[in-house]
Parts: sequence; C-alpha cells; structure tokens
Amino acid sequence: MTISVEVFDTRHNQLGEGPTSSGPSNNHVQWCDIYGHEIRWRDLVTGKTGEYKTAEDVGFQIPRTVGGEILGTANGPVLRDLDGKLHLLPTREDADGFKDKNVVRWNDAKVSPTGELFLGSMAYENQSNEGAFYRLSKDGKKLDRLFGEVGISNGMDWSIDQTRMFYIDTLAMKVEVFDYNNGQISNRRTLVEITDGMGYPDGMCADADDNIWVAFWMGSCVRSFDGKTGKQLAEIKLPTQKITSCCFAGEKLDQLIITSAVGNPGEAIDMDQFPQAGFLFIAQPGVVGKKTNLFGA
Repeated sequence: MTISVEVFDTRHNQLGEGPTSSGPSNNHVQWCDIYGHEIRWRDLVTGKTGEYKTAEDVGFQIPRTVGGEILGTANGPVLRDLDGKLHLLPTREDADGFKDKNVVRWNDAKVSPTGELFLGSMAYENQSNEGAFYRLSKDGKKLDRLFGEVGISNGMDWSIDQTRMFYIDTLAMKVEVFDYNNGQISNRRTLVEITDGMGYPDGMCADADDNIWVAFWMGSCVRSFDGKTGKQLAEIKLPTQKITSCCFAGEKLDQLIITSAVGNPGEAIDMDQFPQAGFLFIAQPGVVGKKTNLFGA
C-alpha cells in the first residue's frame, strides 16, 4: 500500500524535531528547530502559525498541562510559562554528580503514561558513548540518570498497557525495548536491527496497536514495525533525506506529522535537489495513534 504525503508547513527547519499535538481535537501541532533556536506551531484546521525564539539550542519541547512548555535547552531543561518566564530545573550535572566531559546537549524527550519525563542527551561531535538517558520526576524536582554509554539518545514511546518502553539510540542502529513498571525500566533488549542502506533511526512514535513509526535520517522515509516482533509493516517515502521524527495529530489521531531537517550546522545540502529539506509533512497512514502526553509540572 502506498501512503501519500503532503507538505504541512513550508518553514525550513535547520533541524526540525520533537513534534507534538495538543489542544482541542489535537489540532495544535508544535515542534522545535534545534539549531534554529525556534519553537514553532501550526493549527491543523485553521492553518494559523506562530513561533518564538529560544536563547540556545533546544532539543525538545513538550506542552504542559498548565500551559507553556518544558524545553530541552542545551543547559536545561527549563519550564516556560505562557508569558515566556523561565523556571530552572535540575541539570545533568545535578543528576550525574560531574560536569559533561565534552559539549553535550539534550536531544529528545517524551512524557510517559505515568507522568515522568524521559529525556536523553548526545555529544555535539556524535561521540558514540558520551550521551546518557534520564528520568525527570512528575513534579520536575528530581532528575535521575538511568544509564550512560549512549551515542544519540532519540525516539521513545510506550505500549498501550504501559508494560513496555520502546527506545532508540541512533548510533546503536537498532530499536530496543524495556520492561516498564510505573516509571521504572528494566530488561533491555533488541526489537529491530537496522541494516545498511536503511538510514539512521531517529525519532519515533507508537500507534494504538502498539506498532511503532520510526523516522530515518538519510533514509528519506518513516517505517512502521510490529511492536512485538519487529517485522516491518509499512513505509512512508518522503521527498527529502533527513527525516527526524513523527507524531499523531487530529481529532481522530489518524494523521501523522513528520519533521525533517536541512541538516546539522556545516553540513552541505543541495537545496536544488532537496528543495523541501526542513519542511514538515503530513500523511494518513491508515492507523490510529495516541495523544501526546503533556508534562504536569
């Protein structure tokens, strides 16, 4: 089955990432441009758009239940109120007990079904073992380091019954799964092995059938895999190379929003060949997804 794709937003994101949907009928689609220092949004129905600047690179944005967002600014995370006021939260140094060895930033995050924020880091030079994975408490007061030796901490999501957590370390070239129990993870194992020629697994989301949808950097696509067996089920082809993440949106949660990137700073790209690099796309994959979990603090 061929899944058709349309352009959703034509603003060029240097590194578009972390899409979410919220608000009435899940129509408020929001994402970050990590290196563009932008939080951007577009209404799925009205087409109304907006954006605001951040002071530094911002690896994730997730709406809060009280309004505003929690932002993965490079030295954060921070809470941002609707009026733009920022509130500092525990940092990596607080959790680790030591300063970052090299320049590290937050990269991707998601709120679990039980309310905690799971968030990961990566080194700017893509060193294969200097990132780590963390959990921020529901009230935002305690940040715990769960494990290190991470290359590029990326996509994650949970099964409907809240017993499994899916996870991607891009440089490990696989999708993994953990047992999940009320904020605790254990029994790490491989679900999908990514082979040469597929591209690099990036952000992801899970649908209401516990199948996962994975964006592929340098793969020009989003692929779906069975959440239990790892078998590939579908592929959505995109007109640009660097596909970064996806989320479900709309009243029926049957529309998939897909982010992309022009590239990392300094990377050459042929904009004549890929004029839609950095755009957002929208597809109807024929499945129903899940709502974005908002952060409660």
